[in-house]
Amino acid sequence: MALLGKFTKQPNEILDYDVDFTKWFSNRTDAPVSFTTTVQTGMTLVDSTLVGKVVKLVLSGGTDGNTYKVTVRLTTNMSLVKEADFQIKVKET
Repeated sequence: MALLGKFTKQPNEILDYDVDFTKWFSNRTDAPVSFTTTVQTGMTLVDSTLVGKVVKLVLSGGTDGNTYKVTVRLTTNMSLVKEADFQIKVKET
């Protein structure tokens, strides 16, 4: 899977991120039913929810100068699994 993007946050910020699978589902008849999220050690997953075809995440923490990978695995009602990754660089400004 290609990297969805790279984002920057400060260590004390708590920010939300959306992983939108709408385009992937545009020509499909199945639907999302569940997901898992993996966040590299050092960053904290505060909350996550599935809203339609969008996985909404809230992340906090991280150490200045480090980059963290976040992976979302979405499972459909046909047992297909789609994976999306993005990175968050933590930078004190």
